[in-house]
Amino acid sequence: MGTASEHFNFSEFSCKGERCCGHSHPVCYGLIEALEELRESVGEYMGDGRKGIVINSGFRCRVYNRKVGGSLDSEHCKGTAADIRVEGLPAGVLAEIVENVLAFRKGGIGVYDTFVHVDVRRDGPARWKGVG
Repeated sequence: MGTASEHFNFSEFSCKGERCCGHSHPVCYGLIEALEELRESVGEYMGDGRKGIVINSGFRCRVYNRKVGGSLDSEHCKGTAADIRVEGLPAGVLAEIVENVLAFRKGGIGVYDTFVHVDVRRDGPARWKGVG
C-alpha cells in the first residue's frame, strides 16, 4: 500500500472491516504530519526516539464504523482520525503529550482506558473520556 511518511505506512490507516470496502485507506496528510510530530514528542518524553505509535484504528468505511458503534459523523470516516497507543505509556500520559501537538489541540482528543483518539477536525476542539 505504500509509505505515508517516514514512520507510517498507508496500511496502518486501512479500514479493518471485512467484506466492506476492501481495506481502503483515505487519510488526511494533516493527520499524518501531526502523528509524526507526536512521535517525536513521545520519543523525547520516553528518552527513546525509536518508540513507535501503534494505530489501532485509522480510516473506517461507513459499514465498519457502524459495526464498531462509531458516531454517525465520525472523523474516522473522513480519514482525519486515528485511535493510537504507545507500548509502555498509559493512555492518560499519552493524552497529555498529545495536547502539545497544535493540530490535535485544535482538533479532537478522546481518552480511553487503553488508547487515545486523535483527530484533525476543522470545526473546533473537542474533548471527551471514553471506556475501552
